[in-house]
Amino acid sequence: MEESILFSLDSEQQVLLAALLAIIIADKLNEDQLNVLGNFIEALGQNLLLIQAIVSSNPPSTESDSFSNTQVQNLQKSITMLQQDIETMKAKIAALEGKQ
Repeated sequence: MEESILFSLDSEQQVLLAALLAIIIADKLNEDQLNVLGNFIEALGQNLLLIQAIVSSNPPSTESDSFSNTQVQNLQKSITMLQQDIETMKAKIAALEGKQ
């Protein structure tokens, strides 16, 4: 894929380009249109950053994934057993309260 001119610019050139585009676009739009377009572009940027963060935080799956799945299953079993113990204790407490 051919690299875009935007990505070949240094940081100062990118800032200058953004400022020029903002001035040119702002000259053609009213207040409401500027507000809508500005918010849209900001939302687009935030979503692009979110996608990049998700992609970079999800490394390719490895054997550790199966280990993690096993850990999750073990935790789920432990939680289920604890819930059963709680229910048993509740029943015993209710029985004791009923005797008084």
